[in-house]
Amino acid sequence: MDSLQSLIHDCDQMPSERVAIRLGSACFEGEDLSWCLFIERLAVEEDLLENHYLEEVGETIWTTVVEIKFCPYCAVELSDVQSHSAPDEFGRFFHIDSAGWQSRRR
Repeated sequence: MDSLQSLIHDCDQMPSERVAIRLGSACFEGEDLSWCLFIERLAVEEDLLENHYLEEVGETIWTTVVEIKFCPYCAVELSDVQSHSAPDEFGRFFHIDSAGWQSRRR
């Protein structure tokens, strides 16, 4: 099972930076494995001038994680993984905003 927890989907259409599709149980609370799309925004020098909470270029400003079944870039179906949780009408997702004094998960 450890080999499943480290799977990464990669395709030619996917951006090479700040976007990843990974299989893991750490995406959401619980032990279920799921494919998740990770998107993050990193600070550039202009962000440091506008936000005194950011300390250095490359610091994560926000991260969004969305549970997916198909790659949004190449449309390939990602291998089905056994899930024990009840399906949510909209799927599972969260957004972490790290741009302030305290990181907030929504």
